[in-house]
This record gives sequence, C-alpha cells and structure tokens, in this order.
Amino acid sequence: MVWIRLLSYKTILQSILIPLSFVTIFLPQISYGAHGQEISISLDSALYIPLTGGGNQVNVLAKYTLNDPSLINQMINSVMKVYTTNGTLIKTSSSSEGFIANQTGIQRHATTISDSALQNLIAVVQFTDLAKTIPLSNPLKVDLTLNQTGVL
Repeated sequence: MVWIRLLSYKTILQSILIPLSFVTIFLPQISYGAHGQEISISLDSALYIPLTGGGNQVNVLAKYTLNDPSLINQMINSVMKVYTTNGTLIKTSSSSEGFIANQTGIQRHATTISDSALQNLIAVVQFTDLAKTIPLSNPLKVDLTLNQTGVL
C-alpha cells in the first residue's frame, strides 16, 4: 500500500513538473523583470569646459531608445554621477521633475564642477524610474578632459 502511494506521488509530480519545465524553457520572455534593460542609451556628445564665472561645466547628451513599449509617454528620470579618475564621487545631478519618455530621443545632462583644478573626470549617466530608485537603462560611462578652448 505504501509502495503504491509513493508511486502515485511520483507520477503526480512528474505530470506537473515536466509540463512546467517545458513552459519555462520554451516560452519567450516578454516582461522586463530584470531592471536596467528597459531603455538602451548611448553617447551623442559630451563636453567638459570652463565657465566664465568660475568652475567647469560637464555636458552629456545621451541618445536613448525604449526597449519596453509600456514606458512610452511615461514620466521617467535620469541621474548623472561625476567621479574623479581615482573613482571618488564628486557630484550627483538629475532633473527634479523628470521627463516624458518617447520611443527615441536625446536627453541633456549638465552640472557645474566648482573645483577648477580637476582636468579629467568620468561621468556616468543612467536612466531611472521617476523616483530615481530603479535603474531602467544600461549605465553610460564617459571619460572627460577639460577643453580650454570652449567657454560657456
């Protein structure tokens, strides 16, 4: 009797697990559960230039494409972090209101660095949810060198 009961449980488990594994293996993934892949970003242009009133300005224009169509016309945000070449974070900036996501576009990121002695910096831009807590894009790393010829 116990032997028959064990066989029944084994049969039941096999009849459930085998179809479930088929569904898991062969159905395409259609959700963006892994955050950071909903939007693809790449560099359009970047400048690091002195300001006439003192300090230097970092400007990064990031091109973006939405991979997740549910984000079209939704409010999102982006964050730019600026580091020294040794990896020290010196500035974080973002929009206070966010912006409306289109299928594709370009988003400007700008901040002022008060230490005029810094010649080389690294900027990292990443698109996020409106609250700036969940990454929606790949991080975009940009190496910057102070351009002494351009003045804003």
